[in-house]
Amino acid sequence: MRVYQVTVGDGRSTEELVAAGHYGYAHSCVSSEHFPVGRFPGKRTRDVVLVELDRVATAAEAITHAEADGLERPTYEDALHFGCAYPLVQAEHPVIFLHDPWFGFFGRRDVICLWSNAGRRELGLEGFDSSWSPAYRFAFIRRA
Repeated sequence: MRVYQVTVGDGRSTEELVAAGHYGYAHSCVSSEHFPVGRFPGKRTRDVVLVELDRVATAAEAITHAEADGLERPTYEDALHFGCAYPLVQAEHPVIFLHDPWFGFFGRRDVICLWSNAGRRELGLEGFDSSWSPAYRFAFIRRA
């Protein structure tokens, strides 16, 4: 199990976090309007754990697996800070954050996903109700 520490609640806006991630592409809906940061009252360190499943999995299956290991769901703020702090991880595997989904424009419930495409880091949205191949890593938080 690999653990990555992120510090959330540092006062940066969603736009500042996206800019600090230096992505080749960032979905235009990942903004303060749809993904406002600030749920943490001050700086706090959180442990992000990447869970690997050896089969195609739904969000429900990944969440059940993670909860059995004592992990909890991340926030989208965790995702934004992770992308800034660990830019090379998404080049190895796409990383999906199963936070509370944002209800997108076309009725899809979306969550943040970090991946690489043709050597370019990307911050995008994927459907929470989708399923993901074993190539994906699911980001969860280790309980304090």
